[in-house]
Amino acid sequence: MKKHQYYKFILTALTLVGIAPLAFAQQEEDVRMKPVEIEIIKEREITLPQANRLFDKIPPRPVEPIKPEIIYNFRPLTFNTPEVSPSIRPLRLKQDDAKDINGGFVSAGYGNYASPYLEAFINSKEDKNKLIGAHAFLNSSGKGPVDGKNSGSGNSGLSIFAQTFSKEFAFQGNAGFENLSTHFYGYPEGEDVLRDTIRQSYNLFNIGLGISNARNTDFSYNLDGNFSFLKDKFEAAESTVDFNFSSAYKINKDNAIELNAFYTLISRKDEGIDVKPRNLFQVNPYYSFRTQDNLKIQVGAVVAVENDTLDSKNLHFYPDVKITYPLTPSIDVVGTLTGGIDKVSLQTLMRQNRWINAAIPIYHTNKLFDFQAALNVRLNSNVFVNTGLSFASLRNLYFFVNDTENQAKFDMEYDDGATKRTNLFASMNMNYGNTARLSLRGDYFSYNTDSQPEAWHRPAYSLSLGGMYNLKGKMVFSSDILAMGGIKALNPTTMQSVKLDPAFDLNFRMEYFVSQTFSIFLDFNNITSNKYQVYFNYPVRGFQAMGGITWSF
Repeated sequence: MKKHQYYKFILTALTLVGIAPLAFAQQEEDVRMKPVEIEIIKEREITLPQANRLFDKIPPRPVEPIKPEIIYNFRPLTFNTPEVSPSIRPLRLKQDDAKDINGGFVSAGYGNYASPYLEAFINSKEDKNKLIGAHAFLNSSGKGPVDGKNSGSGNSGLSIFAQTFSKEFAFQGNAGFENLSTHFYGYPEGEDVLRDTIRQSYNLFNIGLGISNARNTDFSYNLDGNFSFLKDKFEAAESTVDFNFSSAYKINKDNAIELNAFYTLISRKDEGIDVKPRNLFQVNPYYSFRTQDNLKIQVGAVVAVENDTLDSKNLHFYPDVKITYPLTPSIDVVGTLTGGIDKVSLQTLMRQNRWINAAIPIYHTNKLFDFQAALNVRLNSNVFVNTGLSFASLRNLYFFVNDTENQAKFDMEYDDGATKRTNLFASMNMNYGNTARLSLRGDYFSYNTDSQPEAWHRPAYSLSLGGMYNLKGKMVFSSDILAMGGIKALNPTTMQSVKLDPAFDLNFRMEYFVSQTFSIFLDFNNITSNKYQVYFNYPVRGFQAMGGITWSF
């Protein structure tokens, strides 16, 4: 019997056993049972209605800090790849032949006022390890604006220099001699003088050495020392030792630390006076950084130690702050607040005024503070404009005053208090490479002195304009204009203030290139022949003309 038939038989037997008592009972009640048919369907499908799954979302819990905090440790993945040797050959520009590069020139000329001119410059040809050169010049005038030879002057000199480079260091050295000669021609008109007694001559010797880093690294430095000796025709002599150090450490693109320092020792002798050596040490450290809003800030200080007798203390502290804010990509607003000691020596005074008296007192200028607000504008890649205002407080500021006993010489006068100086300035520079250049600068000055009636021989305004134009490489034209006025002097005869006439000087130069190595030039100076005075009783030369040649080799 098959298995399923066996189960069917068992199920039927159990059913009959279950209903047998009922059937027997019904028979006892004389009730007859109707036939019943049972159908079992095994393949019946149960169907349920579709469930509704639109459940309510559980709201998120508020954020709670995780304690302890999770710390992520990112480990860099490093790997090495094999070197690639590309077979592409880079394009190389044609190098100029060393023999085609000029290593120097000689220029010579002659002009009115018995004025010879000679200049020569020679430099070693291209060498990546060293540079050697020499420079010589002579520019003099045998005659001047007053009594011919009695107002002649000149300037001549010879200097040599050398530089050598290694992978880490760069060394440089220089030595030179310079002579500046003039005459004290500011004597009263018609006075009979001997030309040899009014002649003045300054001889200046100097030698210097320096070292700096040769590679472009985050840390840069430069240290140089210089010795100079100045002697005039009489008994004045001055020796100066200078040391200068500058360094910078670039932390990153926007942060840097810089340090500038110098030391000078000045020893001077003059007729009838005993001057003790003058020391000046000044250091200026500062830190520069850039903020998130592109504000560039430089914060530092200036510390100076000196032994000038006009100041009651020898140690000085000054702020040094500079802030640059870009209004636009082409306009910057710059504000600075600084101070320091300005070095003053016989050599610096002689460069300004060659007719100074003997045994004059010399002191450094103490710049208590100098505040400046400026605007820098880049109109385009070739035009730059700078304008602003500065206000400074200066102690021991010097002034030139004519000597009461000899008006042809100048004494030094100092303001006992602090001189307040206001300077309004504006400048513009245009540069079109070797084709054209133009520069313009204007200044207005206002002085508020304490013990001096006026700021003697200090201009109230000045204007300078210079330009150059190269015409197709064959002719070069250049010109410059100088205007100055508001200068006041103390008349040594009347002891009254005198206002000097405004100065106006127009100069023009033209140079024609006959070949690549030979040219001809013409110079015209003070074309308007304005014999103005920058110093009282000292008019300048009138119209001056000079012609000459230049040979390059």
